[in-house]
Amino acid sequence: MTDEQIAKSMAYKRLFAGEDGNKVLKDLERYGFYEKPDLCFDPLSDRVTCFNLGKAAIVRYIHQEIDRDLTKTKDNKAVHREPISEREKEQ
Repeated sequence: MTDEQIAKSMAYKRLFAGEDGNKVLKDLERYGFYEKPDLCFDPLSDRVTCFNLGKAAIVRYIHQEIDRDLTKTKDNKAVHREPISEREKEQ
């Protein structure tokens, strides 16, 4: 993983870690059919089905970022570190 990918996953983890973030995530799960994926499919409208599948994909993506293991790579070397500051980038 690149530093940018690690920083992005860390941002998702921080954003949804607190009480408010958890409330928002639960609401997104409800809105995005996370617990009941069968409800995505509308037998009368392909458009509605596609729209619902898009909402579900966003919630799955958020969970993918939150659940990503940043402590190991393929060869078990630790790769996690906090994103570097803007000042460190300039040096």
